[in-house]
Amino acid sequence: MEISRRFALKWLAPISLLLAGVAIYLPAMDLMPLIRAEAMYALIPKEMLAAGHWLTPTLNGAHYLDKPPLLYWLTLAAYKIFGVSDTVARLPILVLTLGEIWLTYLIGLRLLGRRAAWLGGFILLSSVGFFALHLQILTDHLITLTLLAALYFLLRWQEHPAFRWAGLFHLALVAGFLSKGFIGIVFPVLIGGLYAWHMRQRRLPSLLFSPKGLIIVALLAVPWFVAAEQANPGLFKAQIINEQILRFMGHRQPPDTNPFSISGFWLFLGLWMMPWTVLLPEGLYRFWRETASGEPEVRRRRLLLIWAGVIMGFFTLSSGRIEYYSLPVLPALALVLGWRLDRYFQSPRDRSLSLALIAVAGLGLAIMVLLPRLEAICGDNRREFIGMFEMIEPIADRASYAIPAMALLGVLGGWRFPRVNVASYMILSLLLIFFTFKTLTALSPHLSDQLPGRYLCQHAGPDDLVVMESIEEFEYGASLAFYARRHILMVQRDGFPQFPYPVPAEQNYLITPDRLKELWEGPRRVYLLVDDAAPPTDPYLLRSRVVLVIQGKRLLVNQPGDFCPKASRFKTVASLK
Repeated sequence: MEISRRFALKWLAPISLLLAGVAIYLPAMDLMPLIRAEAMYALIPKEMLAAGHWLTPTLNGAHYLDKPPLLYWLTLAAYKIFGVSDTVARLPILVLTLGEIWLTYLIGLRLLGRRAAWLGGFILLSSVGFFALHLQILTDHLITLTLLAALYFLLRWQEHPAFRWAGLFHLALVAGFLSKGFIGIVFPVLIGGLYAWHMRQRRLPSLLFSPKGLIIVALLAVPWFVAAEQANPGLFKAQIINEQILRFMGHRQPPDTNPFSISGFWLFLGLWMMPWTVLLPEGLYRFWRETASGEPEVRRRRLLLIWAGVIMGFFTLSSGRIEYYSLPVLPALALVLGWRLDRYFQSPRDRSLSLALIAVAGLGLAIMVLLPRLEAICGDNRREFIGMFEMIEPIADRASYAIPAMALLGVLGGWRFPRVNVASYMILSLLLIFFTFKTLTALSPHLSDQLPGRYLCQHAGPDDLVVMESIEEFEYGASLAFYARRHILMVQRDGFPQFPYPVPAEQNYLITPDRLKELWEGPRRVYLLVDDAAPPTDPYLLRSRVVLVIQGKRLLVNQPGDFCPKASRFKTVASLK
């Protein structure tokens, strides 16, 4: 009986978190199409699978040298087992999501205790940003997972300095390197080094620079890098020099079209942690004060603050920051908030959670005012966000009533029974996730090219050409190419899009406006996807036939043809007026 009880205490908490993660994330992933910002991570392994080549990534038929291959390999393996589809492309992300939740709990268990660890895990999986970003395929999920793994193995080595923990720590570094380059090594080593300095433990640096561990890194990372450089000359310059060092310094070529300002980057960190963000200032202050104790078991908790500070400091100094680069910070902040909620249970007269719920209610009431301002910030950064508020206004209107109502009910119920505040806050976080999913669903036709891609799959012949207009970065054409199941061409205007490295002529799919006109007036049928936020002004395009209209986009064709009856499920118009 005692064994069963210990087993339940040990496994029930983390398993409940994983089950909640599957229940929340799996249905949402299955329903979301691949959007432009992520579809390259589905298209590249699809092309690698078709080519039978695991060493050379290609995107739309051209060599793609910007990112290391681990995420491609995971997706490629999923394709080989389950077949190629957008849902299968997201299966590795589901596994990574559950791994991040699990490791967050394990780190919290060693630093904070079981209840705080569970609360931290729940806060993480119920945060708006963690949810929204984990519906996308991003290498940053691998960076977060490998960082979590490295820090967990560091803690285990600190408690028991056996080689297995040192070996696993360095394996996590290799996985981080194969996920996103040197940043996968720099973050764990820098955080671990500052943690060693903070703890004043001289033996900790011996983990970071363990000879056996460094041999593991060299044996696993160097052969891939050498083989990849031989197969793709220029990979080192493109992937390490241009994408990492020059991007950090703001000298990447071509220049980033979507770097965020420092204030915008920090603003998005607050948005990603919603609705828990309002607890962060007071929680961080209390955590800082309590962990100032001289006892090692208390002082080691400052690993969470070092962790968050290193990553936010790194990207604050960087010139190439994107809104989701703060993703690896979320587990650390979630654990700090888990610790704060655990302390709340021990202080029945603490009204801070009630005040936080009142603040969330106020933010809910202000949604209709705040969202247009958020659209302006995002629209200045990326054109795809222009017109966002109009698309989600009905959802925002419902949220502006539901969120304050739920928050105020929690305040009323928790005034006499403080534990009700915690339950209400958790329910509120799930409600906010629901509205986030509804928002993403409403925006997905605009952010994804699933509908025009499927239309082309049904109607375009094998000799027809598909061209994309008004695209800022060539990676954003991957959604159309994935769903259309063919390579596409892209029109280069005002220098964009452009490749950051030389591309052979036979692989170059960027065409000039003059070449587009030649193709349009030639004998072959040409389909052209245009963006309403940057419509073409060429006179010959203004007179073209429109075969598909969706949110913010139109699909034009230069010649009439035999259209399949299935087209009736799409909205079509006869001509452009």
